[in-house]
Amino acid sequence: MKFIESVKFPFSDISDVSAVEKGPGRPPHWEMVFWWTRKPLISARAVIAGCLLDEDTDPDEFLYKIGIRKSKSKNKKYDQSPHRVEPVYRFKGVRLLDPFAGFGSIPLEALRLGLDATAVELIPSAYVFLKAVLEYPKYGEKLVEDVERWGKWITEKLRQDELIKKLYDDYAVYIGSWEIKCPNCGRWTPLIGNWWLARVKSDKGYERLAWMEYEVENGSVKIRVVDLNEELGDVAVRNAKVDGLKVEAKGKVFRVPESNVEARREIATCLLCNQPIMQIDVETGKHYTEKKKDLPKEVKERTKWYVKYALELYNQSRFGELILPQWFDEVPARPSLLVKVKVVDGDLKFEPCGGKDQEKLEIAEEEVKKLIEGGDIDIPKEDIPKYEVRRITPVLGIDKWYQLFNPRQLLTLVKLVKLIREAGKLIEQKKIEEGLAQEEAFKYAEAVVAYLAIALCKYADFNSLTTRWNPGWLKFEESLSVRGIAMMWNWCDSSFLTPLTGTLSRTLGNIIESIGYLFSILQVSDMSSINPQKVAEFNSVLLDDATILSKINDKFDLIITDPPYYDDVPYSELSDFYYVWLKRALSDVKDNRLVPRFIPEAFFEKFGEDYVEISTQWEKFALK
Repeated sequence: MKFIESVKFPFSDISDVSAVEKGPGRPPHWEMVFWWTRKPLISARAVIAGCLLDEDTDPDEFLYKIGIRKSKSKNKKYDQSPHRVEPVYRFKGVRLLDPFAGFGSIPLEALRLGLDATAVELIPSAYVFLKAVLEYPKYGEKLVEDVERWGKWITEKLRQDELIKKLYDDYAVYIGSWEIKCPNCGRWTPLIGNWWLARVKSDKGYERLAWMEYEVENGSVKIRVVDLNEELGDVAVRNAKVDGLKVEAKGKVFRVPESNVEARREIATCLLCNQPIMQIDVETGKHYTEKKKDLPKEVKERTKWYVKYALELYNQSRFGELILPQWFDEVPARPSLLVKVKVVDGDLKFEPCGGKDQEKLEIAEEEVKKLIEGGDIDIPKEDIPKYEVRRITPVLGIDKWYQLFNPRQLLTLVKLVKLIREAGKLIEQKKIEEGLAQEEAFKYAEAVVAYLAIALCKYADFNSLTTRWNPGWLKFEESLSVRGIAMMWNWCDSSFLTPLTGTLSRTLGNIIESIGYLFSILQVSDMSSINPQKVAEFNSVLLDDATILSKINDKFDLIITDPPYYDDVPYSELSDFYYVWLKRALSDVKDNRLVPRFIPEAFFEKFGEDYVEISTQWEKFALK
C-alpha cells in the first residue's frame, strides 16, 4: 500500500493550503491566460509524492518535505504560498504520464519533484499553453529577455500605427453598452444593466461611490457622472449609508437609476418614452408589449425579443450590405460608449463620453468593413457552436467569433496578429544571424511567438463585448471567467497601453514573470548549457487522444490525471475563443489563406503532402 491510500494521508492540511493557492496565492504562470479548473500545484505535488511513498510515511515529515511546513512542527507553516517553496523530495528515474494534462499542474509538479513527465492533451489551445508551461522555459533567461524585447516591439509598432493613433487616447478604459432604436418612439435608447461605477467598501466604510445618471436632451439620452467623493469629499463617503440603489450622505439622499434591461424576462424599457420593449413579429414587424407566453400561439411562433432581434440584425450587417426588413430604415442596434475612465495620480476619474468618442467607433467600423469585404484572413469568421447556448450567449445573436468584439477591439486584435506574425520572421532571422542553425532558430522563434500569441489571447479575453466593469474592485473583468461567455450589458473597451490588469502591456509583464518562475522550477540555467533535445525527451508535451495515446510507446511508473468532468466545462467550444487567434498568430499567410508555420500540428491536419486547416476545435474535437 502507498501513502496516499493510507488513513494517515493528510488530506485536510493539503486542502487548506490548496485553497490559498486557488485564491490570493496563485502561481505566477496562471496569470498568463485564463484556463478553467486549474488544480493547485501543492495538491498535485502531494498526490504524486503520496503515490511514491510507503504507507508508513510520517504525515508531519511528509508535509515538511512537500513544502507546506518549515519543519515537522505543526505550528511552523510557511508564510508564503507553497508554490514558492521547493520540496525536499526528489524521485529520480520515475516516469509519469498525465493523459488529460490541461494547464499542466500535474506534470509541472512531477518535474519539480525530479520525475520525467509526459503531458498529453487533445485540445489544441491547451496544447499550446502546455508547451509554454512545460517545454519552452528550457531556453532559460535569454527567453525572458527576448519575450520582453519583442513584446515592446509589437506594442511600439501598434502605438505608431496612424489609424490606431486616431482610435485611442490617454483614457484607460471605456465603459459601453448597446443602444436600441425603440420600437415605440423610434429614438435611440441605451440598455444599461448596472449604473454603478464605483462602490468600494472597506472595514472603515465606503472608500469610493460613483454612478451614472441620465437626462433627456433634444430627443436623446445624455449620460452624466455622479462622483460622490468629488462632490461631498472622502469623509462624507466613508460615513455614507447605501441601501440597494439608495445612498444617504451628508444629509442628502441620492438614488442610483435602476437597470432598464432584463434578458431573462425578455424586457427592456426605453429611457425616453418609458415604454416596454418586448416582442416583435419578425414577419410583420408588429411590436407586442405582452409577454411571449401570453401571445396567441400562431403569433408566438413568429416573435422574438425585439432587443435580441435588433442585435442579430446588427451582427448580420457587419458582413457588409444587409437587406433590412421593410419596417426598419436603419440597423436598429449599435454599440455605444457611456463613460471613459482615466488614471490620475493612481486614482480613477470617470467622465461621460461624447460625440467624438463615438466617432472613433464609427471610424473603426468602416475599417473593419473594408477588411471583411476584402476577405482579410485575420478576421476570425469561424462559426460559434449553435448547440452550446448554456455557455455562449444567445442574446447577442452572434454566429461568428469575430462578432464578440466591437470595431475598435477587433481592429486592434487583427493588427496585433499581423505584428506577431512579422515578429516571428524577424526573430528567426535574427537568431540565424547570431549563429544558430536554421532549425534551432526556428524552434526558438516559435517559443517567443507562442508567448506573444498567448498575450494576445489574454488581451482579447479582457477586451470584448462580453467583458464587464466591476464597481466593487474598480476594474474590468474577463469574458471567460464565468465558465461561459455571458451577455454583459456594460462591457469594457480598454487601451492596449494602460497598466491595468488585462491590457496588453500588463499581460506581457505577467508573461515575463511567468517564464522566470517556470524557468526557476525547471532548474535550467541557460539555453547554451543544455541539450534541448534531451530535455524534450523526458519533458514531452503531446497532442493526442487520451483514449488512444497513439504517440506513446513508452512504459510509465505512474499515470496521474485530473480528467474532464463530462460537460461541466465545454473546453473545445469555449477555448475556441483563444484558438481562432492562436491559429492566426502562429501560422503564415499565402494567397490569403492560412498555411502552417509554428506548431502546425495544432492547427492543420496533414494528408500526404497537403495541409488542411482545422477550422474550429468544437467541430473537430467536441465529440471526443
